[in-house]
Amino acid sequence: MKKLSILLFACVAVALMGCSNAAKQSKTEAPDMHTSEMALDYYGVYEGTLPCADCEGIKTQLTINSDSTFVLVSEYLGKGDTKFEDKGTYFIEDGEILVTQNEKGDQKYYKLQEGSLAQLDAEKKRIEGDLAPLYILTKVN
Repeated sequence: MKKLSILLFACVAVALMGCSNAAKQSKTEAPDMHTSEMALDYYGVYEGTLPCADCEGIKTQLTINSDSTFVLVSEYLGKGDTKFEDKGTYFIEDGEILVTQNEKGDQKYYKLQEGSLAQLDAEKKRIEGDLAPLYILTKVN
């Protein structure tokens, strides 16, 4: 009788440990499907003034539409009436980089952030240095 209760106790202990390990494995094996694209409402209008080598700045307005199109309006401050409009399509890469492609095929890269877009360089890396904060376009309500 004593051997039977020890055996029963051992079986219950093993079963409980197995359940515990299965619960831990299911928690760690579930992939994280969270991306910036899913988490952020990135459609809308973004504005900022980008640095300019030969003017006071480039007043920029980027409109991201829900139909995968964009409109980029750039006004070179201090250069008279120098305003350009660029149109095209965009897509999201790696769940966090917004890639705009104009009608000529030129691409620009932006990091999706909460309430803003950070313009990236040609290698899709964050712009660094003293002027880095000027490469942020803020969402307008």
